[in-house]
Amino acid sequence: MKFNRDRNWLAKRAAQEDQHFISVGGLISRIDPEWQADVSSMPNVETTKTAFVRLLQLARRERRLSLEQLAQKADVDLAELVKIEADESFKATPRTIHQLAAFLRLPAKKLMVLAGLLQVKDFGLQQASVRFAARSEPVEDVSPEEHAAFEEYVKFLNEQ
Repeated sequence: MKFNRDRNWLAKRAAQEDQHFISVGGLISRIDPEWQADVSSMPNVETTKTAFVRLLQLARRERRLSLEQLAQKADVDLAELVKIEADESFKATPRTIHQLAAFLRLPAKKLMVLAGLLQVKDFGLQQASVRFAARSEPVEDVSPEEHAAFEEYVKFLNEQ
């Protein structure tokens, strides 16, 4: 099989494919260093999945919906929605992501990336996901029981 190595043709095809990592058979990254992804600097999938889960939780809470109500309104399987929120390693189906995107009025493609179903060369989205995941961590007062457990655990760790 002979590959087309024309730089303009490859760049045009890569752009048409929304700059996926496996764009134009991967050849554009060999010819044009500007298109190469620095995988070491990219946040891992777990980080974007964390952002995805927190986004769903916050969007649901903003609308004052239970998981059951969200599943019904978005026309998705309740069991799958529970797994999405409870297990960050769970991979949702593309249909569910599209339904949630439509209900939340968010771009389906970006939600697919956050859910770990697509990999695209969009460093801005990945960086924004990391910032959102870091900022969306709930900040609540520590209960006396939690404080006591924390102190006990720190004491144990310091003894070792």
